[in-house]
Amino acid sequence: MKSPINFRKAIPLFHNKTEAQFKQDPYERFDTMVMRQTALHLADEIWGHYPIQKVLDFAQAHLPTTADPTILEIGCSTGRWIATLAKSYPKATCWGLDYSYQMLKRAKEHWVLNHTTYLDFTPQGYPEILELSAPPIDNLQFGLAKASELPFADHSQDLLIHSFLLDRLDDPKKALQEMYRVLAPSAKMIFVTPLNFQKSKLWELYHPPIKIHQVLLELGFEILEWTEGMEVREPLDLRGNAVSWNCLAVVVRKKV
Repeated sequence: MKSPINFRKAIPLFHNKTEAQFKQDPYERFDTMVMRQTALHLADEIWGHYPIQKVLDFAQAHLPTTADPTILEIGCSTGRWIATLAKSYPKATCWGLDYSYQMLKRAKEHWVLNHTTYLDFTPQGYPEILELSAPPIDNLQFGLAKASELPFADHSQDLLIHSFLLDRLDDPKKALQEMYRVLAPSAKMIFVTPLNFQKSKLWELYHPPIKIHQVLLELGFEILEWTEGMEVREPLDLRGNAVSWNCLAVVVRKKV
């Protein structure tokens, strides 16, 4: 594994993200994006369940059978999925990577440092400020990196996961190539994406989803499961308003 270029308040930085890039990145807006992701992924008591549980359930049948796998989540946000796996595999080596320092800071504080997080979701109709905390997980680490420049050695990861990431990347194919590189032979990648691209060029390259299928085959992946039309509902407020995401859910294996 590559050494960090730098650290920012104990978060290892594997990419030289400039101050200008930090300021331009919408996911660094603590008062909006981070609070929203905190509520979505860490505050089940608001919703009465974990709204993104469907993603974790989809992956369940394809998880490693060994006790000590290496597991990597790219675009981990506030860390819910990778933390769940780290708890399920206490002998595993688990990493969560994201391009947003603020997301990583929240993830590390919640899952590793056992800090209490105070969530003010009163603007969305909830009457109280919540206190969120979780027991510390000692086999979980977080770092800042780009999906197209992963800091891991070739063939080093037994499982790679990501959700709501692929359509936010500038070059999805380059990122998928990098994911293929770090996966061990016969290792799996599991991902769920709404393919809600933000640039017209990406719509041309990767829509309809069969184009993603073709890219995965070209890179050397074997398709194990391909599910279109998975609905993932992202709740917004006390009244139950929500965004409904029409997702593609995929499991692939790196060929030997």
